[in-house]
Amino acid sequence: MSELVAERIDWGRAPADTPVCAEKEIYLRDIVQTVLDGYETAEDVMDVLALTSDDAGVEEIPAILEIFVPVINAWKSGGCGMGCEGCSGSCGG
Repeated sequence: MSELVAERIDWGRAPADTPVCAEKEIYLRDIVQTVLDGYETAEDVMDVLALTSDDAGVEEIPAILEIFVPVINAWKSGGCGMGCEGCSGSCGG
């Protein structure tokens, strides 16, 4: 008996045009843009992008935010909190 195993996406390394919710044409760049616009919770992001909990892919939003919110906040503040796992920035963290 074979089971389908969903391949986990490394959101920190995924291209900006990686689909998050293909049926609504929501891509990684859309999620990141909402964070840049100041929305930092999954609920806020879903609201801004008119997504519901029934939409395919929304379960990935918390994982995306976990990566991008700290990085964007550090970038906006001009510093690094040394918690940017996977960051390829030059801060030395």
